[in-house]
Amino acid sequence: MTAVEEMLLEKYLKLPDQLEAAIAGLDEDQLDLNLGKGWSIRQYVHHTVEGEVMWQLFLRAILGQDGIEFPIQWYFAISQDEWAERWASGKRLVGPTLALFRGSTASLAELLHNMPAKAWDHFGRVTWPGSDKETHLTVRDIVRMHLGHTEHHTADIQAIRKAHDV
Repeated sequence: MTAVEEMLLEKYLKLPDQLEAAIAGLDEDQLDLNLGKGWSIRQYVHHTVEGEVMWQLFLRAILGQDGIEFPIQWYFAISQDEWAERWASGKRLVGPTLALFRGSTASLAELLHNMPAKAWDHFGRVTWPGSDKETHLTVRDIVRMHLGHTEHHTADIQAIRKAHDV
């Protein structure tokens, strides 16, 4: 593994800490705060972790079969708001989801740490909604995507907290 991948794994392992810090000190009622419209803090927590878990499956698929097409069209079939509704993201406790995040992140990092260096170049193929072109995403790309996804949604959570002064 190169220094770049080592650094990515170090950052990746901190994602659960980052998400937990974003909601630290909030009670159950405060987790339901939003900006007047859009998702609540609770929904952002569930969405962030569920996206991570979904893409972890794809990472494992890439490691087993380089160049695999991601079976993700089922997810694109409905909006993320509809998934949040169907998966009860606005009602569920966040504790079990955060525990899943911590465990799954550590497990994937351990797997990636023990893979041959060339495995970071393995890729999967996805066609994003509204596009006719296929995108190739390497293991490295997806780990970076996880970092950005969590950072983006922790910023959303922080904006809600700031708006409500909590």
